[in-house]
Amino acid sequence: MLKMLLIEDEPATVEGIKSAINWSLMDITICGVATDGIKAIEMINELNPDIILCDIRIPKLDGISVIKQIQPNHPDVKIIFLSAYSDKEYLKSAISLNVIDYIYKPFELTELTQAVEKAKNAFIQQNTIEDRSRHRDIALNLIQKGWTPSLSSKNTNIDLDDCLITIIIRFNINNNLYINNDIEAIKINHYYSDFCKAFDDIFNKKYVISPINNGYILHANVPEDSMLNEKISSQLSQLLCIPGSYLKYTTIGISNPVKSSVYLMDSYRQARNAVLSAFLSGYGKLIFYKDLNDNRFTRSEELEEMIYDNINTDNIASAIDFLKEYIGYMRNCSMEDIPAVKDELIGIAFRLNQKLKKHDDTQKDYITNVINSALDIEDIGQYLFQLLDKIQENINNLNSKGRVIFDVENFILQNYDKELSIDKITEHVYLTPTYLCHLYKKTTGKTLNQFILKTKMNKSKKLLTDTELKINEIAEILGYNNQGYFTRTFTKYFGMNPSTFRNKQL
Repeated sequence: MLKMLLIEDEPATVEGIKSAINWSLMDITICGVATDGIKAIEMINELNPDIILCDIRIPKLDGISVIKQIQPNHPDVKIIFLSAYSDKEYLKSAISLNVIDYIYKPFELTELTQAVEKAKNAFIQQNTIEDRSRHRDIALNLIQKGWTPSLSSKNTNIDLDDCLITIIIRFNINNNLYINNDIEAIKINHYYSDFCKAFDDIFNKKYVISPINNGYILHANVPEDSMLNEKISSQLSQLLCIPGSYLKYTTIGISNPVKSSVYLMDSYRQARNAVLSAFLSGYGKLIFYKDLNDNRFTRSEELEEMIYDNINTDNIASAIDFLKEYIGYMRNCSMEDIPAVKDELIGIAFRLNQKLKKHDDTQKDYITNVINSALDIEDIGQYLFQLLDKIQENINNLNSKGRVIFDVENFILQNYDKELSIDKITEHVYLTPTYLCHLYKKTTGKTLNQFILKTKMNKSKKLLTDTELKINEIAEILGYNNQGYFTRTFTKYFGMNPSTFRNKQL
């Protein structure tokens, strides 16, 4: 219970305050009554109350003078003043005392209970903040090798011998080229209390949290009977509402549960890996360690060759399509391979830059900086697509027919899964079928139907490899009404039927 001291010289008022309200139900005990200012100072120093209910007009020393004298030694005590209406101007001198409330006599009991409840809540909130401040390094210290909790550290809500998880919240602003890091870091600190309130509800206050560079680390007790039960997982998803406009820079990584604090270093590594994997999977989401991919990245010389061959023959639309496929493959790789993925993307960017006739060291440094500073692989992809667009612009400047070829191939790549025909393509570029077929053959050395077939066959390979769709479903997606015709076409193109091709990929 919180202790409340009454400073009041009117016996009837004192008796009314003591008897009219069931203070124990409010978790309050009246620890004493002082009838003058001198006695009040003595009792405050002796009893150390949490709340003081003080009349302004009391003998020997007025209430405001009493509070001014005791506050240096009792800065956390919560003050409520009682006064007659005529004291209203006099109360202005008490503004600097950070008084919780003023109650004017005569008062209703509800006014008094509301004021005391307000003081109680302020006291509890302040102590909660102080506790968090006192223990703000524990979550970080728990993963430091050789660190042993002190006696004060052990007196926390977290049970170090029970099942625990680690959560890391990271705001990725350090490497971002487009935001003011210093200002944003200050703003991000404002989310601390919001996250703490959410964690209070989710973990029933059984957690410790520490600020880290651009985020927070937290260890919390969880039920031992599940990886993470549905209720907690659902509640954790609500954390995404807190960052607001910073959600696109935010990642929340969540470890698997561990048996006790002995294994916290393992859970920390898991949460850290989950956070780092956002480079591949994207930001603005919860990432559970148990859901991470473990596919190791292997450089695809085949896809690289397809990208560069199409660039060299001015088929930029196809190059873009193969690059999208390559980046899609990278997304599904292990986060441990992120450095290798970045190196590969830097190499591709260098090659594209060479095509643009930009070979100087300044450009190399710029490319390396752009890719290493990118928020995620999606940003890098957009940068590479911009380079390909510039290559296409160069082609268009040299040959006005290049734009037509690009539009045609891009239309085919975007519409391969429909009933594609030469007539539909010519409607898109406003040319006659005869002229378009002649132009395409003259420019690329291949027929338009050959490109359509190549596109559909490459897409069929991807669907056979990456999905569990049935052969007839794949045929339908690619615009083949007859599965048998699709199978014959595929077999003629690749030298094996779709089923054999799929089995060889297992």
